[in-house]
Amino acid sequence: MNRSNHHNWYCNKAHKKISGVCAGLAAYYQQPRWLVRVLAILLLLTFPVAAVAAYLLAACLLPDRYVI
Repeated sequence: MNRSNHHNWYCNKAHKKISGVCAGLAAYYQQPRWLVRVLAILLLLTFPVAAVAAYLLAACLLPDRYVI
């Protein structure tokens, strides 16, 4: 099965603040970057250990892309 690159999760290094995880997820779900970042901060305040673990795991496992 062929999958093009825009149908996968990735870290968007062109619009990163820390590692580009939120920017990549925002691009994948076609949402504004600020909205995904606000949701990530709310998740961090609600479930700090799980949020940090998930973010670090995503930053390590997701491929890097420079999408403008």
